[in-house]
Amino acid sequence: MTFMPPVSECLPPVFDRPWRIERPEPILDPAASIGYDELLLQRVLSGASGPVICIRQAPRCLVVTRREARFPHFEAAAETLAGEGWPLMVRCSGGSCVPQGPGVLNLSLVFAKPDGWLLENGYRLLCDLFRRLLADYGLAAESGEVPGSFCDGRYNLQVAGRKLLGTAQRWAGGSRGQSAVLAHACLLVDLDLVEATAAVNRFYRLCGQELQFDPGACTTLRECLGGEASGLLMADLFTRLERLFGEFFD
Repeated sequence: MTFMPPVSECLPPVFDRPWRIERPEPILDPAASIGYDELLLQRVLSGASGPVICIRQAPRCLVVTRREARFPHFEAAAETLAGEGWPLMVRCSGGSCVPQGPGVLNLSLVFAKPDGWLLENGYRLLCDLFRRLLADYGLAAESGEVPGSFCDGRYNLQVAGRKLLGTAQRWAGGSRGQSAVLAHACLLVDLDLVEATAAVNRFYRLCGQELQFDPGACTTLRECLGGEASGLLMADLFTRLERLFGEFFD
């Protein structure tokens, strides 16, 4: 498993302007929804906004990286998958293809990059925040790769060996030498993992890639908690997160 540092090494950076929590209304257009993080990043980079915590849901789609958008046959794959109810969207952060939908909770931390801030700091900050959240539900989460899971990485969070949360980052630089960080996490709350993983696998096949993933490598928060109603669970998550933000980012 990936080593997690003490909490004191994962605390969020402190700025002259306070962290602001943003919880936008659902955006029905997938492109506008996925592009919201980029909008926040540019606002912080320009100085128009202080540090932001954004929690939101996105409509059903597959979100790929800019690198994957250069795959052979990408345009044809996008047309096919859109016809099957899985439009392809391109995100600004790293990783690989992930499914989105109402059953996925997205958290973005967007802030000016402090001097000496490392890429690992952003991942550790996300992991520590969500480990606290999951502990509030009685779940012990560990970080590390989960073979067979889509968008696998060292800074997944897993419960009982199955991926529950993925993370990604993007750093952007401005014309005056300033930089901003986008640290993003996707929590699988109540997603049909068989259907979603099949869509991810189909994307790679249509693009002539050999990557294929196992739906059993991931889990959802609803499954971990024994099947609590999805709507109630998502509402409870927002409430607990906002309370945790008050403690963690104070």
